[in-house]
Order: sequence, then structure tokens, then C-alpha cells
Amino acid sequence: MKKRLIYGLLIVVMSGGFISAADHYFEISRNLDVFTALFKDVNASYVDDTNPSKLMRTCIDGMLKTLDPFTNYISESQIETYRIQNSEKIVEIGIHFQIMDSLPVVTDLIKDLPADKAGLQIGDKMLALDGQSTRGKGYDEVTQALHGQTGTAINIKLQTIKGETKDLSITRQEFQQTNVPYSGMLTKDIGCINLKVFNPNAGKDVKEAYEKLKREHPELKGIILDLRGNPGGLLTEAVNVVNVFVDKNKLVVTTKGRVSEWNSTFRTLNDPTDTKIPVVVITDNHSASASEIVSGCMQDYDRGVILGQKTYGKGLVQIQKNLSYNTMLKVTTAKYYIPSGRCIQAINYAERNDDGSVKRIPDSLKHEFKTAGGRKVWDGGGVDPDMPVANPAPNPLIEVLISKNVIFDFATKYKVSHNTISPAADFKLSDKDYEDFIAFAKTRDHSYKTESDKLLDKLKETATEEKYYDAVKTQYEDIRKKLDADKASAFQKNKTEVVTLLENEICGRYYYLNGKIEKSLQNDPLAIKAIALLNNPQGEYKELLTKK
Repeated sequence: MKKRLIYGLLIVVMSGGFISAADHYFEISRNLDVFTALFKDVNASYVDDTNPSKLMRTCIDGMLKTLDPFTNYISESQIETYRIQNSEKIVEIGIHFQIMDSLPVVTDLIKDLPADKAGLQIGDKMLALDGQSTRGKGYDEVTQALHGQTGTAINIKLQTIKGETKDLSITRQEFQQTNVPYSGMLTKDIGCINLKVFNPNAGKDVKEAYEKLKREHPELKGIILDLRGNPGGLLTEAVNVVNVFVDKNKLVVTTKGRVSEWNSTFRTLNDPTDTKIPVVVITDNHSASASEIVSGCMQDYDRGVILGQKTYGKGLVQIQKNLSYNTMLKVTTAKYYIPSGRCIQAINYAERNDDGSVKRIPDSLKHEFKTAGGRKVWDGGGVDPDMPVANPAPNPLIEVLISKNVIFDFATKYKVSHNTISPAADFKLSDKDYEDFIAFAKTRDHSYKTESDKLLDKLKETATEEKYYDAVKTQYEDIRKKLDADKASAFQKNKTEVVTLLENEICGRYYYLNGKIEKSLQNDPLAIKAIALLNNPQGEYKELLTKK
């Protein structure tokens, strides 16, 4: 009954259908009056006790759910966590962690921040924070405990990677997530800049990283801008990053909304750093928002080749509005359009299926646009790469080794027994080390089912139900034995990929995120392809930028 009342409230609030602009505010006022009266009467007259706050939250969430997932209401109890998660500045001790076996475990350290200086290591387990056990606590609870005021201390009880218990008091410090965790040379003349987020100074950081590479390596002839996994950030910093490679006073992005005051145009403001050097921008399906502005602009101006996977497809702009009682609304106010005129938003939330679900804009509804050089590009689905490279097919062994922390835990074990390793660029796991890993993995649950296993299980189930199993039992068991034997050799068949992941993880233990990225790029298929393109700028690189 209570659910019916809530849905009824939502219908009243959302009613009005298609109305003229002149009647818009009257419709809002009328529906608010109806809703207020109904809400009061429900809470005053309903047969059982009601929780007004819970009812209201259900109404608000139901209403916003009909819009887009980026329009959200933040209650007073959520406001502090929201501000922490969305702040450009972080007040904390400088770690990343994950919940493993019901305890928070340090998975990354930020160099020279308090946790690093205090001697924490990747793999350490946080048993208690300020005297409160962390066992069974969720990620958000632990995050909130780690954050606090600048200069305040947090007391941490650790189980170190050597199995010792240690108590530390660490003073919190304000810092900003690094925009460029890695920049360096992948070959003697090809450089790479890894841009992870668009926080303040992202454009300055990319410019300085490029200038340093050029200064230290005059033979530099090509640059890779790696935007994989970059969720976006400040729109103005996207403009500044584009400005590193594109001339002054060039259009970068236009925002357009229903309310004209939210319409804006952003152009490059400064003299560029280099408009000639060949550039390859690497993207994936997690490159979103500001990452899509940068990659889309580089494509629209034919300034660089986009390599990898189609980007996420978020072309919506949000603002934050403070409400009463220390609450907040994050609301989508506009869409953004890149220089060719296209919007890269991939989902039309205004049009839904009968069941309320949404889907990506179909190809039949996409529109053609042209780059500065006349190449065809399309709207409605993120930025399509000039050279698409599909993600590799899922590897069940790799997936289970990652998901069950077997690779992570072996790297921890390796760190305990090796005080130092060679520089990240030179580090190699020996065959003996790999045999040690296989032995270690066999002590852990790394069982998994392939698609063949699942089909074979289904065959047995169906044959048993239909009473045919006895007739095929011998053949079934033969196939099962062959599959199991093949899985037993999986560590050797997948040695190259497993070793790569182990080397990346181990390098991160000694050389932080910078070393992990540096090592990972050595065997990265997309980085290798980008190098090949940049090594032949008058060949395939040029063809991709001039193909009509």
C-alpha cells in the first residue's frame, strides 16, 4: 500500500505532460501545491506510522531516476562524503586501498606524502583506525575515517607485509591528485604523457611534461597522449590541454542548454607549445567527459590520430546548487559540442523504453559531421577512434588471478624477500621467479570455469534430465579430462601475459605509480601500435588524418 502511495506522489509531481513555456511555471506551482497537500495528508492520516524523510527521499530519487544518472540529490548526511569524493583537494595521508577479505589493504602509495614517509607499504593491512576495528567496514566508511582536517593525526593499527603488528600516528595533509603520473621516452625519439585526471593545472602539467621531454631529448619526433581510464574533470583544463597542441583562439567546446544563461563558448587562450609534432591520443571506453573533449578536438582539427576504443560518451554538463538544510542538487544543465558541431553524448535519457530502461543512440539516428580537413565523423556515441583496436577477449585465468588477488599477494611476498630491484624499465621476472609464482598460485583458490566448462556442465545436466547421460558418459568424461588437462597447462600457455602483470605490480611496489606505468607501457599493444604510427608520420599516420 505504501509503495502505491509513493508512486502516486511521483505521478502527481511529474504530471503535466507537454506544456507551453507560458504555462511552465504555473504547472510547477500547481503540482507543488498538490504534492505538499498530499504529502502532509499521507503522513498525518496513513494507518501506520510513516517516516517523512524516507518517503520524501523515495519521491526525490524516483523523480530524478526519470532524468539522467548524473542529476542527483545529496542529503545532509551525504554532503560530507560527497564533498570529500569530489574535492579537487584531498586531506588525507596519501594512500589508495581496497577491501580484501573484509579488511582494507593498501594498494598504492603516493610518493613523499605522510603514509609513504611513515613507512607504510603496499600490501599492509589496516586493522584499526583511531581505535575502531576496520574488519567488515565498507569502502566509504574507511575513506571517511581516513579523511579529516589538515594537521590532524590518525592512529592506524597495521599488519605489515611481514606479518608484524604496528601502531602508527600519521598527520593528515592536503594534496591534489596528480594529473600526470608518468611522462617519459618509450623509444629514443617517441615520448609518452599519461594524463589521469583533469584537476587544476592539468594543462600546465601536460605542457611542462612535453617541454621537459623536448628539452632533454631534442631528437623527439612524436608524442603519445594516453587518456585511457581518465574520467574527466575540469572543462577549462580540457581547453588548456588542447591548447598545448592547437593554435590560440581556436574553438574547443560549446555548452548549450534549455536555459540560455548556461550557454558558453570556450576557446584556446594562449600561444600553443607545438602545433607540428605528430600526436597519437590513446583512448578506451573509460575515457570520459573532459577526455572526450580533448580527443574529439584533436580529431576535429586533424591534429592527431585517435587510437584504441570508442570513448565513454558523456556529453552532459552538470552544476551544483545548494539547497536548504545543508543539502545539494547536482543537475545537468547543458550538453557540450566540440568544434565539428557534434555532441558526443551516447545515451538519450529523455526517450526511454516502455520498461523505463535506456539504451545507446542507434547508428541510424546519428548524424554526420566533418573535421577541419573534411573527414567524416559522427555524433551520438562518444569519440570513435581513427584506428580502432578492440579489447582482447577475456582470459579466465587472468581474470581469476586478478579478482582473487593472487598476483597482488605474490608481489607482496616478492617485496618481502627482495629489498631492491633493477630500475623499472630494466626489471625482468626470471623463469625461477615464475615457477615460484605458479607454486604460490597452487596454494590459493584460482579455480575458474571456461565457456567450454559451462557448456559441458549444461550438457550433463540436460542429458541427465532426459535420461541420456549413461549413453554419453564415457565421451563426456573423456572431454572433461582433456579440458582439465588443458587448463592445467594454462600457466605456461599464458606465461607472457601473466609475467607482464606480475612485473607491472612488482615495479609499483618499488617505484610507485610512475614505475608501474613505465613498466606497463613496454608491452602495451596500443603503445606499441602508437610508436609504429609515429615512426612513419608520412605513411599510415598521414593516411588516417587525410582519408575522406
